[in-house]
Amino acid sequence: MPIISTLASASANGYGFSGGPFRLAISSNQTDLNLNSFLISSGWNGAAEVIVTINSGVYISSTSTANAALTISGSFPSGVSVTNNGTIVGMGGAGGASQGCGPPLTNMNNNPGQPGGAGGLALSVSSAISITNNGTIAGGGGGGGGGGVCGNVLIQGGGGGGGQSSFSTNSAGGGMGPRTAGSSGSNGNAGTYSAAGTGGAPGPNYTCCGVTYYGGAGGNGGSWGASGSTGSNGWSYVNAPSNPGSGGSAGGAVTGNSNITWVATGTRYGSIT
Repeated sequence: MPIISTLASASANGYGFSGGPFRLAISSNQTDLNLNSFLISSGWNGAAEVIVTINSGVYISSTSTANAALTISGSFPSGVSVTNNGTIVGMGGAGGASQGCGPPLTNMNNNPGQPGGAGGLALSVSSAISITNNGTIAGGGGGGGGGGVCGNVLIQGGGGGGGQSSFSTNSAGGGMGPRTAGSSGSNGNAGTYSAAGTGGAPGPNYTCCGVTYYGGAGGNGGSWGASGSTGSNGWSYVNAPSNPGSGGSAGGAVTGNSNITWVATGTRYGSIT
């Protein structure tokens, strides 16, 4: 729960003295945070100037790539300023799965590796605001692409790794695809808030009738604000390469930048639009 300041410029119930500001310190981790709604639930009267501080060590994160970690929208009649001493981070994209290669056997590209998922947005702003960023604002990393599968013996590619993600919810790496013969690839590793996930290894090489078939490794997930890596081809010298999945795009750090006055930009990973 948030801590509401009771300094001289604000009363205990959050309504400003003589038009003074409403001060709010966020001292615990939050997810999918809509600042306007959060302020109202914390006692803001909807009219006073707002001064928010995100404390050091606090994560504002998202639970889905469809949601921004922090959304600042709605009406702030007397203005709003945020000082971020913590981390605002979007969720990482999931790794892409490797796919099995099936009939017709003359087409070895009919089931390529799946693409990695796009990373999620950190901060969405549609209201005028002043931001002092002393911490980090980071889009989630893109997921790695799934590895390609080779030949009618179905040498399985590895799954892509998940992108570096938010504090509260990690992005799962893509699993191996189905197979009916040959050898299976490994699952990709999930992305966490501290690191992107690595791609899974392909199944062991398979030799049949003098021909060796190779599966492709899954791509690594991207770090905060970076795209995931494309997986590797599956191949043999008698077959066209089986295409891997592409890496997922990076999540943005900020959208709605035209609404923001930056007092300090701090560390930002990902696009700012």
